[in-house]
Amino acid sequence: MNKTVDMKTESNTFTKKIGQSPYVVRFHYSENARETMQEKINRMLANEVRQAEFREQLSV
Repeated sequence: MNKTVDMKTESNTFTKKIGQSPYVVRFHYSENARETMQEKINRMLANEVRQAEFREQLSV
């Protein structure tokens, strides 16, 4: 099988093996993003914590 590799996206690729199956994961991000990836992850984690605290308050 011939495989063509685009060098621009090759650095945005990793392989994860689950069981006997290898998965190739490719990712991309916007060059014009308003926040860095770290800022986005921090924002998402903070939102998850707020939601968990809210659900906990509802169950009390």
